[in-house]
Amino acid sequence: MPPQVKKLSLSYHGHLLDPLWLILDQQSSPPILPLMFSTHLSRHGVVYEAREVADESSRRRISSLMEREVSDATIRSYIYSLAKFLSYLEECQVHHQTPGMHESSACSARFVNHYLNHILANELDSSQSLNTHRSALIAYYNWLTYMEISPRLELKIDRRTRQFMAEKNKKQNYIQYVSRYQRNELLNACETLAEKLMMRMGFEVGLRTSELMGLRLSGEKGLLTLIGQLDDNDFSHVNQFRYWLHGRYTKGSKSRWIYFDRFLLQDMKRYLETERQWVIDQTSSNDDSFFLRTDQRFIGTGIGKEQGSRVFTKRARSAGLNPLLHFHDLRHTFATELFHAELAGPDGRETRSESAALIVVAQRLGHSIGRDGQPPRVTTVYIRMQLEMLQVEGMVNG
Repeated sequence: MPPQVKKLSLSYHGHLLDPLWLILDQQSSPPILPLMFSTHLSRHGVVYEAREVADESSRRRISSLMEREVSDATIRSYIYSLAKFLSYLEECQVHHQTPGMHESSACSARFVNHYLNHILANELDSSQSLNTHRSALIAYYNWLTYMEISPRLELKIDRRTRQFMAEKNKKQNYIQYVSRYQRNELLNACETLAEKLMMRMGFEVGLRTSELMGLRLSGEKGLLTLIGQLDDNDFSHVNQFRYWLHGRYTKGSKSRWIYFDRFLLQDMKRYLETERQWVIDQTSSNDDSFFLRTDQRFIGTGIGKEQGSRVFTKRARSAGLNPLLHFHDLRHTFATELFHAELAGPDGRETRSESAALIVVAQRLGHSIGRDGQPPRVTTVYIRMQLEMLQVEGMVNG
């Protein structure tokens, strides 16, 4: 299990450490040097940069460590980058008997540079992310030097690595997150209420395109029961209506609860009473699928597993969206926004651990929770960090 990162708020000898980021090993114990480093960041909010200064006595230039203030967001980024490196140390210790996370000060510049230029470069998608990890490790090892624990390491991104990352960026030049503006443009391009609902099922509910087939009307837990609750006084206080999505329609055949907010369910009711009812009147169909096809050859039958993707491709093109985007990116968008909503309280501050938020996301996406109570690695792949969200929103909205 990789190291965990926890966020604490505490007072120590009259000093308020809020937040204090902790990196914990598999036994939930913090490695002492990373703990001291994170405590230093929390208390002082500075890192140390190597700068050359003139030595007047010898007329030479010497390297000196100078303080530089960093923001809370940068501190958080550095701690998570350091935690990833410590996880790599643990893996190397198991397979190659090299220093583990508790002996991070023993690492050589060659070892850390290999990690940056060969391990991380193959895992990360952008030069910006790689530079962030490099900056974090420079901050950590410069601090060790400042504390006279170990000599300073010269950490560099090689020229070939920069070229490799530039080529990778060309191939992966989009983030799997659809901005609010793009979603509005997508919905405006849809020609029917059914098409709009299919798109909303992606970014508001987190459904795969094939799972749209799992929306059924009849039965005790069917959509007709939920829609009937809209006008029931006993449910007037309910804003989230849950529906049991049966495993026969999901990837991995894993059933799960999905949730419709009141506004979405009201629009689903409107579709049921208008567009869908028109199809029923034309065909006398008794198909139990919520979404019915309207093309002449198959009118009145339930949609197929690729219908959501087909509609997205057509309407996204009309809306002028990035052609690399797919319907599945709406599911990534749902997961990302749910993750950050689960982290934040009413005042916008983070109020719960990332692992707890990830568990909620995994459950809503239909990912299996491991025996250790943790979500699978695939769940983290769905999450775009808040910086990436803001990047997309900023690029699209100017």
